[in-house]
Amino acid sequence: MPLSLDTLPGLVLFSCVVRHGSLTGAAQELGLNRSSVSKQLARFEAQLGAKLLQRTTRKLALTELGERVWQEAQTIAAALENVDAITEDYRQNVRGRLKVSCSSSLARVHLVPLLPIFNQRYPEVDLLLQLEDRFVDLTTEQVDIAIRVGHLPDSSLVARKLGELQWQLVASPGYLAKYGAPQTPADLAGHACLFYQNGLRAMNLWTFTGPKGEEQVRVKGALAMNDACALVDAAINGLGILLIDRALLSLPLASGQLLPLLPDYQLAAGLPVYAVYPAREWLPAKAAAFVEFIIQEFAPRLATPRL
Repeated sequence: MPLSLDTLPGLVLFSCVVRHGSLTGAAQELGLNRSSVSKQLARFEAQLGAKLLQRTTRKLALTELGERVWQEAQTIAAALENVDAITEDYRQNVRGRLKVSCSSSLARVHLVPLLPIFNQRYPEVDLLLQLEDRFVDLTTEQVDIAIRVGHLPDSSLVARKLGELQWQLVASPGYLAKYGAPQTPADLAGHACLFYQNGLRAMNLWTFTGPKGEEQVRVKGALAMNDACALVDAAINGLGILLIDRALLSLPLASGQLLPLLPDYQLAAGLPVYAVYPAREWLPAKAAAFVEFIIQEFAPRLATPRL
């Protein structure tokens, strides 16, 4: 009858006993008492249906079968030690491939500029950065860490908040010259507005706080898309008024390609940004290093005004 995996603990124990030459030595290494080791060894021999050791009050001696089993047991014990060493290296050493998912606009503005620092700090990490505006399935797609924008659904994932986006309302000089500038949030209902939309949501409900308190406007326009950087390009080309993450507007605002609107109104809080990863008793060292890196280097960029 073929042996099952139930025999593996017995084989490991047998190997330990032979290596030490005594039940007492094996018991000390395994953290068991001598009687427990003796019983487990007897159970293993019963599973095999043969004696592996001749025991006297003074010493242990391998039987002929015991010699042959011991030769195979050493190979298995060495393999288990190698697995343990590999696992320990995986937990302790910052190296290997790290798969990270991030929205394309967030990566371009905030993450990619930081990668030379990360690479210099952790040169043995091979980073695979996937830019995509969707919530990936970390387990199915074998993603180590995702940087996500928006309120997260309840899940088994661990989420570390990095900060929030900061909104800015803008339009191009060409658009304003042709259609005029809105003076209140309500005026936006009569303008062509650009907004982010994907398969799950349309971000066309804009919230402002001003002299009359909070005001919400559901805007419309001829163009919506799921790429924030492309929306900025559309606004520069005069296709409408845009509400977008302020970090994407640094150059267009500085160059005058886009102009800020409604300065007397405060915009609603931006969407939260999280680093998420599968819940585990421990994180691989490479993943833990990346999480701490983006908390230290990435999060402050979200909090920095970029007017």
